[in-house]
Amino acid sequence: MPDRLATLAVVTGWRNENARLAVAELGAARERLGVDLVMPAEEAAKHDDPEGLGYRRVADDELRGADACVVFGGDGTILRSLGTLLGSAVPTVGVNYGHVGFLASLPHDGWFEGLREMVGGEYRVVDLLTVDAWVNGKRFAAVNDVVLSRVEARHVLHLEYEVSGVTIGRMLCDGLILSTPTGSTAYNLSCDGPIVEWDASVMLLNFIAPHSLGFRPVVLRPDHVISVANVSPGEVCEIVADGDSVGRLGRGDRVRIAAGEQRARLMIRAEGSFYQNVEEKLFTREGR
Repeated sequence: MPDRLATLAVVTGWRNENARLAVAELGAARERLGVDLVMPAEEAAKHDDPEGLGYRRVADDELRGADACVVFGGDGTILRSLGTLLGSAVPTVGVNYGHVGFLASLPHDGWFEGLREMVGGEYRVVDLLTVDAWVNGKRFAAVNDVVLSRVEARHVLHLEYEVSGVTIGRMLCDGLILSTPTGSTAYNLSCDGPIVEWDASVMLLNFIAPHSLGFRPVVLRPDHVISVANVSPGEVCEIVADGDSVGRLGRGDRVRIAAGEQRARLMIRAEGSFYQNVEEKLFTREGR
């Protein structure tokens, strides 16, 4: 059985009053749970008196001493936590205070009982493949995906792509997605890409609105290296890693993308599963 959790870091999404109320509820239950609660400085600034709520304010690097990071928020906030903690042993557990909450292990209603069980050791940790984009000699890591997208809405990109040194072809499109299994249920899914289980060691190559009757998304081995050149006549291509712009490609510029050097760590309930999430949050979720 996994170890009991003794120290929990806590973060929330921006402008989420319900999540802040949950933070106060967790603080009030700190002694009952038998845990130490910590907050990074950026999170503490969202609350009037975090110490009064039962939290200890810590520097960002001290987060890596926690046993887990509890996120009250949506998939975007959970994703940011996974990225922040890359390279550490600290897993992230999500409580769904967003819209879909695909990465969240605990629901909005009844989260406390589930967290209590996880604190007692009833959990699993899934190591998630990441992807790295090399732009102008700098490396940018992504948990979900690296996306190449057009800047001008009325123009079409011309992208030439290679896999492990072999030129595959040239595509007229709105952009390209290089996704992890985690990101397979994000932008990739909306572009008719396949859904892949979290802990599969593969990458997904997909295009956004490809001008082709023959292209289908491609599943790649983790040792494959993808190189993409912008060969558009005059259009600029933006490079986005997990929603953050990390650079642009002018005509003739190239970006290299490969499996990441580090794994992200997602904590889920002991009985939870990827397929349960697919069924509940992608097929049958309320409010679709």
